[in-house]
Amino acid sequence: MKARIWLTGFEPFGEHAANPSQQLVEPILNSTRIHLLQPASAHALESESVEMTFSGMILPVDEAGSRLSIEHLQSVDAVVHVGLHENSEKVRFEMCAANVCDFRIPDNSGRQISGDFIDESGDALLHTTVNRSSISNVFSEYEAIIISEDCGRFVCNETYYRTLYSIKERCLQSKGQALPAIFVHIPSFTHVSAEVQLEILCELCAHIVQKL
Repeated sequence: MKARIWLTGFEPFGEHAANPSQQLVEPILNSTRIHLLQPASAHALESESVEMTFSGMILPVDEAGSRLSIEHLQSVDAVVHVGLHENSEKVRFEMCAANVCDFRIPDNSGRQISGDFIDESGDALLHTTVNRSSISNVFSEYEAIIISEDCGRFVCNETYYRTLYSIKERCLQSKGQALPAIFVHIPSFTHVSAEVQLEILCELCAHIVQKL
């Protein structure tokens, strides 16, 4: 089967001279990869082989960057945002985004918000549109992965919330279901190598585009 993935990473921010999410994502943007699902995760899915075409961009770490993906959601089969979690030692699949900005440091535009809503008319919490139970089951034995309920309150969370809000408000779908969207927080490559993180990312993308 074929699938179109909207994939994003972020530019460096704060004290970071480089951002691993950019280093992970940028090399596969505007490329097509055929991924064979792991045998355990391929059970009862549409196809064990997925030809994935990756479009997307490296986002600036500011309000404008948090909005850039919205206009691209209608022409893809899934959305995966990737960002750095500087305190994590594992890859974190984020299950929800909170309707609040509470920045510990300024973003790259100099904006530093404390306790403001992302959207005053929005729900307090929006959940990923991927199938949570399926993802949890498929990746349960991966020691490098954890399921997270806290995407933080910085631009990563803001980006995720705006994407999920747009999917909900515009009723965007893929294969008769809500357009799959998820945020993946990654650690530095000293904790989980770039090769392992890329394999996890591709396995995730190939899984969430399946019709369950």
